[in-house]
Amino acid sequence: MLAAFLPTLRIFALLAHAQADIPISPITNVDEAGKTGYFSDPFHVPYETSKVVYISGTTHKYLECDGSLQPKCASSHPNKYDNTRALKQAADDSNTTFCGAAGIHPFQSGSGTSRSWDALVTLHVQSTPDCKGISGWSVIVHAHPENASAVDVPPTSWIGDKVLVGSFSEDVDANYDGKYFQTPAGQLYLVYQKQYSKKPKRDGVVAWPMDNPTTKTPGSKPTFLLLPNDNLNSEDYVEGNDSFKLIETGNMRAINGKFLMAYSYRKVMKNNPDHLWKSQGQKEVFYLLQGDEKHDGWRYVGDQVLAPGVPTVAQIGPNNGWILLFAGYDPKDAPVKDGTKKFQSSHRRPYFIKVDVKVPVDSSVKQASDSELQNWITPSHG
Repeated sequence: MLAAFLPTLRIFALLAHAQADIPISPITNVDEAGKTGYFSDPFHVPYETSKVVYISGTTHKYLECDGSLQPKCASSHPNKYDNTRALKQAADDSNTTFCGAAGIHPFQSGSGTSRSWDALVTLHVQSTPDCKGISGWSVIVHAHPENASAVDVPPTSWIGDKVLVGSFSEDVDANYDGKYFQTPAGQLYLVYQKQYSKKPKRDGVVAWPMDNPTTKTPGSKPTFLLLPNDNLNSEDYVEGNDSFKLIETGNMRAINGKFLMAYSYRKVMKNNPDHLWKSQGQKEVFYLLQGDEKHDGWRYVGDQVLAPGVPTVAQIGPNNGWILLFAGYDPKDAPVKDGTKKFQSSHRRPYFIKVDVKVPVDSSVKQASDSELQNWITPSHG
């Protein structure tokens, strides 16, 4: 996924602690050769009878931890995906080739005996039969469980059955990384990555109202929740004249009447007199974790993990402790692709940190100052 190359992990809360004060824990084991424990884009899967922690992602496996999230707790199990005959036929009719599926994001709706499972999956397609190179585009499809009767735990086999965003016949960039989000009032949304403009090339995060997991609300349109800003060089995807600015889909939670994405609806800014990242203005986005070189006044964790991204804020375990789950690279195992500055995405690993959540009930995001927002969610040191 594109988020593998993001230099930072965005969230609206940050506490100014020294680098060594943020304890970052790997979820998987790593052998001496460093060749195990890879897992892309970890996504915590909440469900009603939760006794085991399930983590899905781009990698077609589940990570499972008994009861709570602990360092190196995870065992790994397959999480399969296939397409229905009708979906395959629709692609054939459009002369489109399936070139891979990514980001299986399960969602449980209902409660008690009315529980059911759905998932959103990103399919990569091309108009050529060999799937070579990086050409092509993506669509977001709905998937149902192969075994619909197994509702107590997340399904391990999914069948894609309906295109929700994008088209097999039309090359449309940046329809990917779809996730369901349901408000406490019960309104369901499809939140995903969408292209905002081609020139300059900009992507943003949108939300599309849905009547149910397979049906978008008639007459509705996707609304942009978050977009890059031209003055924020820290959001560059690559360096150079063709810089690509990316904000990838965040994992959303509702906390005390606020809707939290790991990248907030509102960016907390900090004075930047040293012009880090060659920013044009005097301010830059204040991040929870920075994976780049250390600099006074900015919170870097490059000695523990590089390029932290694709985060989830979640309550996990018997005491409902808050954690921040994300992907990144071990500094000792972060090979760079030949001729580029990009890490090899297959080498991402899953990590977590404990966080303290102090989101007030009687204050809105709009009303709060940047300094107040910085203390709403902070790294835990307990």
